[in-house]
Order: sequence, then C-alpha cells, then structure tokens
Amino acid sequence: MRETTGRRRLRLAISILAFTALAAGAVVPTPAAAAGRPTPAPGATVKADRTSPTGYTVTFVYRNPHATQVRLAGDLTLLDVNTGTTRYQPEEWQPGRYHSGGTEFLRDMTRDPKGNWSVSVPLHAGGLSYWYRVWDPSQGWENKRIWDPASTNPRPPGESSFRVRNNDVLDAVSVPYAAKQNDPVLKERAAYELPVADRAKRGTVTYIPYTTILGDSGHYLGVYLPAGYDANRAQPYKVAYLAHGIFGDETDFMVPANVPNILDNMIAKGEIEPTVVVTMGNHFTGTSLGFASYNQTNAANNLVQTILPLIEGSYNVSTERSGRAYAGFSYGGMTGGVVIRNYPTTFAFYGHFSGNPSLTTGDYDTIANAVGDDDLSVFLGNGVFEGNLNAQNAIADNFRARGYAAATAQVPGAHDGMTAGQLFTIFARDHLWSGVDSVSVTPASANLTTGWNWTRQFRAQVTTNEGVSPAVTWSVRGATSPDTTISAAGLLSVAARETASSLTVVATSVIDPTKSASAQVTVVPPGTARVVVKAKAAPASVVRGGTFTLHVGVRAQSPRPKAPAVTGEVAVTFGGATHVVALRDGAAVVDLPTDGLSAGVYPVHVAYSGDPVHAPTAAVHQRLRVR
Repeated sequence: MRETTGRRRLRLAISILAFTALAAGAVVPTPAAAAGRPTPAPGATVKADRTSPTGYTVTFVYRNPHATQVRLAGDLTLLDVNTGTTRYQPEEWQPGRYHSGGTEFLRDMTRDPKGNWSVSVPLHAGGLSYWYRVWDPSQGWENKRIWDPASTNPRPPGESSFRVRNNDVLDAVSVPYAAKQNDPVLKERAAYELPVADRAKRGTVTYIPYTTILGDSGHYLGVYLPAGYDANRAQPYKVAYLAHGIFGDETDFMVPANVPNILDNMIAKGEIEPTVVVTMGNHFTGTSLGFASYNQTNAANNLVQTILPLIEGSYNVSTERSGRAYAGFSYGGMTGGVVIRNYPTTFAFYGHFSGNPSLTTGDYDTIANAVGDDDLSVFLGNGVFEGNLNAQNAIADNFRARGYAAATAQVPGAHDGMTAGQLFTIFARDHLWSGVDSVSVTPASANLTTGWNWTRQFRAQVTTNEGVSPAVTWSVRGATSPDTTISAAGLLSVAARETASSLTVVATSVIDPTKSASAQVTVVPPGTARVVVKAKAAPASVVRGGTFTLHVGVRAQSPRPKAPAVTGEVAVTFGGATHVVALRDGAAVVDLPTDGLSAGVYPVHVAYSGDPVHAPTAAVHQRLRVR
C-alpha cells in the first residue's frame, strides 16, 4: 500500500456556521458627493469613509464626453450566508454578506459638464469584479460592456480576447480591510488579494502570442513572472497552468481572480517559492462564441502538446511533473478531468474550482497505475452559494482510496472569479509545492534535573528552496505541568513542579507542517549530596556599558577523600537577564553585560541545577554596582 501524501497545511474549511456567527451591523447609506467637490481621477478611487458600512467607499469615474448613458456594473450585489438567495445592494452590507456574481449589479453614473461619469458605492475588502456599460453613438455602442480604460490591469492587445469579442469583460478593484468589517474571511482576502505594498516585490504580467494546436493564430497566453525572475537561475521555477470557465479567457485568473496579487503576497511572506503562472484561452474550436467553441479534449491536447513545449522553451520553468500544477475554474476545472485522464503523468498537482472532473472507476485505476508511487495531490472546492461539497468529497475519497492526497474546501462566494481567487489562495498556499526540504533541531538531546525552573535554548535549521520562509513553530510534548512551556524562539522552560521523566521538543515548518524534527529532554530527580556554590565577579563595579566577569565554582561536600565531579549547569540572573551555562569540572565563567542598565546596585543570583548525585542550591552571592 503506498503512503498517502501529506498536505502542506491542514486548515479548516470555512463553514457556513462560522459565517452565520458573525455579528450583524447597521446599514448606513453612502452620502451624496458634496457640490463643487473636485472630480476624482478616472478609474476606481478607494477612500476610507467612517460613514460607509464597510469603512471604505469606492468612487468610479469614466471619462467619455460622447456617451449618452453609462452604468457601473459588476459582481457587486451581496449574498447573505444566512439565506443564500436574498440579494442586497452594497449599501446594505453587514457581516455575513459577500459580493457575489450571478446577478449583475447595475448603477447609473452621473455626468458632469466635462463628460466625466461617476458614482460612489461602499464595498467590502478584497479584489472585486466590475465593468462599465456604455451607450456611445459616436462608436456605435449600445449597452457596450467595457473594461475600465483607466485600469492598470494588463490585457491582451486589440480585440483578440474572447471576453472582448463576447462583450463580457471583467475588471477588478482592490479594497482594503477595515476593522469595522469584523470578518476574518475578508481580512484574509485583503491580505492576499490586494497588491503587495512593496512595489519591488510585485511580479509582472504579459500576454504573448501563439498558435493553437489547430493552427489558429492570433491567440495569447498570459504569463505571470514573480518579482526577481531569473532566466538563468540554476533551479527552474515551479509553474502553474490555469484554465478559465466556459465564457472566460486568458484574463480570468489574472484579473477577477487576482492570482498575480495573491502570489506576490504569498512569495513576499515566504509561504510559497517563487512560481510562474500561465493562463490560456480555450475558445479556438471554430468561430462560435458559445459552448461549441470550447472543446475540452482540444483544450487538454493544446495545453500538453502545444503550450507546455512553448513555455518550457521560452522560460526557465520546470519540465518535471513535480514542478507543474494544473488548475481550472468551472469548465476549466472539468477540463482538468480530461487532462488527468489523458495525461496522468504530466502534472503532480490538480485544482478543481467550482468544476469537477468526470472520472469513472476505471479512470481512477488507470491514473493510479500510471502515477504509481509518485506523488499526486488533488484539491476541489466551491463557493457556499453554489451548493454542498458532497460531489467533491466523493471524488477526493476516490483518490484517497488509491493512496493519493486529496482535499476539499468551501469559501463564501458564488460562481464567479472572486470565488476562484479564494480557492486558488487555499490551493497555492496549502497544497502546492512547499519548498521545504528538511528540518533539524539542536541540541538533539538534553539532560535536566527536577526541582528547579530551568531553561534550555533550542534552535531549528530549515533547508528550503529560494524564497521560502524557514520559520518554525515550537511545541513541547509530554509535560505534566502547565508551566512547562517553549517560546516562539525555542526557549524551553521546565517548571520546578514538572513530574515527567522525559519531554519532546518539536520544531514544525510553518510553510510545510509535514516537515518537522524533535529533540529529547530527559528530566531526572537530583541527588541528595550537598554542594557549595561560590561565585565572585570582578571588578565589583563598572561604568554603564561595561561587563562584569563572574567566576562560579561548585564544590561537592563529601566525606570521601575524593568527591565525585559536579556536573549540570548554573543559571545566573543579573539585571533582569538569566544566563544558563554548563559546568566544566565544576566551574564556569559568565560574562554579565550592563548595556541598558541604569546606575545602581544589582544582586547576582546563582542557582545550581543539581544532578543525579548532587542536590540543587541557589543564593544571592554578590551585589554589583553599575556607575
């Protein structure tokens, strides 16, 4: 039986019950713009607003003096997790309500004498989808759906995008989180979906032309390169290939799903190694703008036979299955089933967002036979307003039954790009390559005696790929006293009342919890033979900033001609700091710095830990003056 591959980070999926527990807030209407106020710059301007129910108001400005009517549109109506069906306007936001697609939000914009069309609405945190609807006789537009021309989101050139041809474009505005939103879901969305603050840590998005497997030219691939991308880096970059839904194109994961921002933030936090993303348009089977133009088999063949060789020949990306991931939203998620069935050894990671693979029992067996003992990870999820996870859980169980990692999750959203973005966050952060190779702990073992409050510093060494955080979380197992703890920095404190004979100190990678290491601590009762502890510092006084040198000697009291050697360690406390030093031949030398201390007299407290022969002891041995 093959071992099941461990997940990177076991995070609880957000349940509907968790959302319904959020406190309700009052609805506060957005005030009208004051007369004479200067018109904001074109585009979406986000401003903090105490009168807004979300703490922020977004003003949208579109400049077109020839237009006769303009409307702000988008996935901006709200769904409440308590009802799942009732739609609310942005002004009616309160905790538990989320901007969701499915019903187009429409709001008339007001024209000023210069041809600036504007409207202001309160919006909650995250990357939110919007667009304009324009009536412009000079261009023959009637209810034309357009991208915001002031948006900075990169796009394919000309009219090649399927969304442009299908009059179905989507843009996105980034709204910060305000404390009054009181929603951990929105707080996390803002942490990932907004542009990373440091511009130097932002990756780039470009669209490159290519010819499909059917010989169709004029199509584009979206390519995200992480900040600092190095075409000559010795280790090729991991790469994720992302496929859109039935009426989408190569812009979907780049714009409404906010993948570039999400990866920028993850990479900056060291949560994932720098990763390349490739998006493709799958509407190239004929001229139709409907379902017939997206053929899943053509899309799968085009990805593996055309796109992969092109990308791997043009960029420094992995050519191994362990360095490749496939994920898709809606129809793109369903296409993933064709990819894994027809090319089971091409990708090691699969994400199915609001679109499930259709696989038979025979398909699962064929995939397992092809993959064998190699790793395979499958993630499936949807929005709470799309239904339950029963189908996703059944698919995950089929993969688990064959020894492969599979997980499911649900986020507060409907069938839209914002849900795809939230699911991608979970997929990339918790289930893709961690970049953590190994963890070790030093010292690997330690001996302490009971009866004293002793400390011991442990350190972790974490081997990671470039850009991945080496951070660990510390824990101590086997303790009987609640006062036996370990700090975030690895400092173990064993309580005097601790009765356990052994403890285990564990360092676990923050990025990949499947990687950890431990050290064993043996706790033994001290002996009964008495000792004499002597300590003296020289000089007896120093000027502030100087250092005392303390000599400590521990002599055994024994009636025998030759007393046994005293082992263990001493803890010296001076000026609020404690130094733990091991004895060598019953002696130790301890430096006591005075940095940060004011002038005055400070006691020197020396405590001997004891060992299996000798009993512990402690006393104040000297008072030192800082001038």
